[in-house]
Amino acid sequence: MSMDLQEKIEILQQIGNCVSENGAAENEENVLQNFLPLRDYNKLAEDRVFLITGGRGTGKTELFRILTSCNGLNFIINECDKKRFQNIQNAEFIIGYIASGDGAKQFPSQSICSRWIENKSSMDINAFWTGLVCGVVVRKYHDVPEIMKLMNEYLESELKDILLKSNSQLSKWWELVLEKEETCMTFLDEVDAYFQKCGKHIYITYDELDRICSNYKDLFGFIKGLLNFWYEYNNRFTNIKAKIFLRSDLYNSKALQFVDASKLRAYHLELKWDTISLYRLLVKRIANSGSEVALRYLSEIPQLLKEKSDELGCLPCDSEQALHDFTDKLIGKYMGKTPKKGKSYSWVPNHIQDANGELTPRPFLKCFSFASNEMIKHSDELNDLKEDHLLVPTYLQGALVTVSEDRVKELTSEEYQWLTELIDRLKGKTMLMEKDEFLEYLTPDLWSEEKKDELPGRTKQEIYSVLLALGIIMETSDSRVNVPEIYLYGFGLKRKGGIRRPK
Repeated sequence: MSMDLQEKIEILQQIGNCVSENGAAENEENVLQNFLPLRDYNKLAEDRVFLITGGRGTGKTELFRILTSCNGLNFIINECDKKRFQNIQNAEFIIGYIASGDGAKQFPSQSICSRWIENKSSMDINAFWTGLVCGVVVRKYHDVPEIMKLMNEYLESELKDILLKSNSQLSKWWELVLEKEETCMTFLDEVDAYFQKCGKHIYITYDELDRICSNYKDLFGFIKGLLNFWYEYNNRFTNIKAKIFLRSDLYNSKALQFVDASKLRAYHLELKWDTISLYRLLVKRIANSGSEVALRYLSEIPQLLKEKSDELGCLPCDSEQALHDFTDKLIGKYMGKTPKKGKSYSWVPNHIQDANGELTPRPFLKCFSFASNEMIKHSDELNDLKEDHLLVPTYLQGALVTVSEDRVKELTSEEYQWLTELIDRLKGKTMLMEKDEFLEYLTPDLWSEEKKDELPGRTKQEIYSVLLALGIIMETSDSRVNVPEIYLYGFGLKRKGGIRRPK
């Protein structure tokens, strides 16, 4: 494909726009055009799977949004597998809990939940989740005559009226549910029987559970209670099921101490990304950017694109060779003039993986986005590139530093604000570091009083274990601590031989 400078810039602009400013899929307008259904997502159509875990940026909220607002499973399950799942057309996903956005107003706020859970027993918390399930069912289906009849039969007038208005007034309904929990469960049993009779499948769907209260240790009371509730009732109910989206580090935490955790494997889907999936996502976003020039650029690569879908837009093929050809065309085969600096195809995934080897879409897309935006500023270099190349490797390398800084800002501005003070203490230090020295920086007394409640552990060893689980640090065989590049630069740390920004 022969391109002039303006056409090259146009393609780079589309790559630069392949991820929203803050990287969060929940803020993207063209959610279906940007969404890539992975093969593992077929498990979401299995009724027994009610727990979906993943690290930050693996697409949990994107899936939640598509399930609850974009016609459920239709865009998640591929055409071949739809024949196996007969309930797709009659499936409805309703929000069981969410902490942000308009839907959050129907649930108790974080401050209310934080005060409420003090000194509560497992039975109290079970009543909390029972009440929320009853509430979402009542508000969603109260205009269905059969459901209204069941409400009048099993729910006391006061409780029914409160749940109809909102679940947010926790103090008004919790004790009523606790007192009449058996009757509430009978109500749900009868609603389930009604849905079975009419062939309707209901999925109560949960997200942002890490924001349900402000105290880290109290999170696990809520989460354990929810998992226990659905471990029992997901098997009991035939047509009312759950889909719970939860951060992997919370699920794997020792603080959760879920009694039947080993038995949950059959009910559990872990969201994971590999190199092929990441490149397929990048290709899909470029192909659906609306640029004919960009689409033509991709279409010239054999077996890279499939036929266009009405809702999902252009879809990439599964050919790994085609994806290699794509990176060879975009960057060149190697990250330098010789193989010494590595293949372009594997360079970005290798450098954005965390300490556990996990990959996520946001840093990957941002690496190409930042590099493309920087490349546009250097039109002379762009114009001099041979063949159909559009990116100079040094700009990808420089983008990694920005991506790391961006990743850490995301962590500290949202779920992991307690990291901010640790980052200040570590700034300027050089990796690798002796474990004993690193542990001293994790002493809980070093945190300010207002941040201590947010700490994910009471001892420095517990905090260390959480950092390991999050993939922020790794421990070498000789008991030294290392930090992967995706966090290294954002933490303000140094490492001999690290990446330098391009001039």
